[in-house]
Amino acid sequence: METIRIVQYFALRTYASTFNWQEPENSSFNKDKVYNHYYQNFFVGETKAWNGRQYTFAPFRAEGTMSSLGGDNPVVQVLFPNIEVVIRFVEQGNGNRLSRLTLSTVWLNAAFNQIKAYEERYVGVGASFSDTTVELRFRSAMDSVGAQFPARKLSRNNVGILPLSADISLR
Repeated sequence: METIRIVQYFALRTYASTFNWQEPENSSFNKDKVYNHYYQNFFVGETKAWNGRQYTFAPFRAEGTMSSLGGDNPVVQVLFPNIEVVIRFVEQGNGNRLSRLTLSTVWLNAAFNQIKAYEERYVGVGASFSDTTVELRFRSAMDSVGAQFPARKLSRNNVGILPLSADISLR
């Protein structure tokens, strides 16, 4: 039996909220800052390249249902130790409410060669803190579509204004 190793690549993009900035009037400071964070959770103390980006090591794990057949858009949690750098990127992203996550799960063989890779995209919905852990919560960026879905194009004319979350109800 072959040994399989799993590494996850965590690419988080946070958007600074405009109401948290303290700046002098008439400043040309850009309020819409974007921060990118790249971490992997397998190669301890190393930086690894994946899809053209450099990922440094961070001890994290993803929990929850990554996908479901029913398309109920479950919550996925990513747990980090409660350290300063994690708290900083949660604050930069307005409590993880303005973030986008691309979580890539890669299967490696014993020689650390890639066997399979899966990529999933999520939208941040919040965060919580304990003495030892920072929990980032995400929802899937898309729901699955069932057979009962109407066979026509969605537009404002037949649906109205579409919501920004995954909660959509067709009547």
